[in-house]
Amino acid sequence: MEGPRGLEEREIPSAAELANAVFRNDSKYKMEDEYPLLFSRDNLDDMRVFVDAGKVVSLVGMSIKDVVIMGCRLRTVSIGSVCTYPEYRNRGLATKLMEDATQRALDEGAVVMLISGGRGLYRRLGCINAGLYKSFFVRRDQLGEANNSLVIRKYDEEDIVDLVKLHQLEPIRFIRPYEDFKVLLATKRLCDRVSETYVIENEGVAVAYVCLQLPETKGKPLIIEEFAGSRMAVLTTLGGLMDEEGTESAVIDIPSADIVMEHLLFALGVKESKRGFMGTVKLIDANGFFENIDTYITEILGAKRRKDLAITCSANKPELTFEYAKERLNISGFDRITAFVFGTIEEPLQVETDEVKATVPELGKLLTTIFPMPLVDYGLNYV
Repeated sequence: MEGPRGLEEREIPSAAELANAVFRNDSKYKMEDEYPLLFSRDNLDDMRVFVDAGKVVSLVGMSIKDVVIMGCRLRTVSIGSVCTYPEYRNRGLATKLMEDATQRALDEGAVVMLISGGRGLYRRLGCINAGLYKSFFVRRDQLGEANNSLVIRKYDEEDIVDLVKLHQLEPIRFIRPYEDFKVLLATKRLCDRVSETYVIENEGVAVAYVCLQLPETKGKPLIIEEFAGSRMAVLTTLGGLMDEEGTESAVIDIPSADIVMEHLLFALGVKESKRGFMGTVKLIDANGFFENIDTYITEILGAKRRKDLAITCSANKPELTFEYAKERLNISGFDRITAFVFGTIEEPLQVETDEVKATVPELGKLLTTIFPMPLVDYGLNYV
């Protein structure tokens, strides 16, 4: 048995065979086609495997990408395609691969881990359902009049530069270069579902795009998991998108920080529901994370208060300490640190703002203006 180690090029078919046996047993879709950036010659070292007699028997897929959150650039590692053949389970192979993947991610400078799943393996490693997002169920009869100056059409490869530029305007996003956009759009898959991408134009100029999951059965809603550009353009053409796909409703998912889309939807009388990240999350390098978000904190607090706020992260254990005006707040455990930083819908881990302010009034006032911090959603970068 070899491993944990990176995948070799000749082993890509074996890794895909394992992933398809576990995740696509009765499906016409193949993992290597749906996730081409993962099962790629350029990603071999980030496919962590155990190999027995030349056969990949256990796999953890990694995708290390930078993201932008409120002007701060952070490195993330997305984990997916975690699988083991049944006859090799209960040997701790997946646990060893996850530990190996975490160390490799740290070596590559990643500070946050995103996992497209919530199994016990991830929970035991300190991952939780962090992040605060909102979902809106929109009926056709809630939409206003269509804007006749706007045109919606399915994207073409020639549109990709426009899509990249619209995506760059988003304050919470994956950094996704042209090549990645091209490959990901060509899969016609979005968050593990069949998808389509539409461009919205005004007098020939692209003002927005929408990536949506197509209804699995007739009458089910469209599910919009990524969009960029004009929120008003998205909403005023939503009826047209419903017509294109033969449905009367849609679900729009947004990060809690997208107050523009939120208030436009409220104006239409659409009610929200809360959700967490599509999987689990772990802040794997608190020191690196706080170094990366220093400009975000400084802009909110101002230079003087930021200088007086001490943030200490233990190098030997998951422990985070804030100190300000002779007040001190200590948070221990990967789960509680991640919950504090990004927020969570998991009730046992939720941090009550009033409780923090009552415990450390001055420090609490500062911290509750900074946290929870928005977290990226997968969109096209789902693995």
